Amino acid sequence: MDTDSESMLGLAIHTCGPALGLALSNFDGDIRHQTWPLRRDLSIHLHKILIEFIAPHPWQEFSFLAVAQGPGGFTGTRIGVVTARTLAQQLEIPLFGVSSLAAVAQRAIAPDSDLGIAVEMQAQRGQLFTAIYKPTANGLEPTQSDQVLTPEAWEALLASYSEALQRVAAGEDLAETVVQVLGLAHQRWRAGDRPDWSAVLPYYGQHPVDR
Repeated sequence: MDTDSESMLGLAIHTCGPALGLALSNFDGDIRHQTWPLRRDLSIHLHKILIEFIAPHPWQEFSFLAVAQGPGGFTGTRIGVVTARTLAQQLEIPLFGVSSLAAVAQRAIAPDSDLGIAVEMQAQRGQLFTAIYKPTANGLEPTQSDQVLTPEAWEALLASYSEALQRVAAGEDLAETVVQVLGLAHQRWRAGDRPDWSAVLPYYGQHPVDR
């Protein structure tokens, strides 16, 4: 496939929250995105919405796909990642897995700010999904990888951090960060990364039931 700047086309899928988010761009000024509050009906409507959303582009025009790989809801995350893996495998194009917390951090970055972004999101059983990301010239770099912590452990970690941080809490609008999922994937594409679909796995953070 021709992947020069003139023919560039990318698609991102975000299913880690209660809504579905899709974003499509040619990275030359043309971008569109939309969310659908599907909740438990995600698996019923996802494929039909995908076909309608990408029109008039055929699948063969896409240079890469991106997917939010978690953390988030167990079932939604699994459906999104499986769908993206299947499409990327069939199309023989790269698939970028992007942390849903990294997408939240990317959206929160203020212009000309170099503050690290401390992201938290409610998890099950009174715990938090947490991460710390640092803006750099090459994009976001994790200084504290995605992990599940108790609120007390998270506060202790932040208190021990040596630099000032901007704190951000992810909310119900998680799917709206699909634009950032696409943008972070595009940064990696421009840097020469071409990940195979098989390398992208869902990140659940927690087992879906208490053990």
